[in-house]
Amino acid sequence: MQSNQNRSTHFYNLTYQEQIDTVWRQGKPLQTRRIPDFWIHLYAVDALFVELWICQRHFDVMVLRVLSTTNELEPYLQLIQLSLHELLP
Repeated sequence: MQSNQNRSTHFYNLTYQEQIDTVWRQGKPLQTRRIPDFWIHLYAVDALFVELWICQRHFDVMVLRVLSTTNELEPYLQLIQLSLHELLP
């Protein structure tokens, strides 16, 4: 079994299109947020958190962004807490 480090390195070595395909096939959707002109989908892919920025007009992936620090997850934390709150008794 590959370590998380090896899987992360493997992901970074893929082409842009292969990275997008990997996110679609293997990624676990975690959250979606909206900003003007984009839907931003957060996925977990192995040990990585990856954002796909989807153009609202053309429905194309415009940006694939690997979050490299926990601070970059900040926009999602409140949304995740709200979702957990709805699940708790």
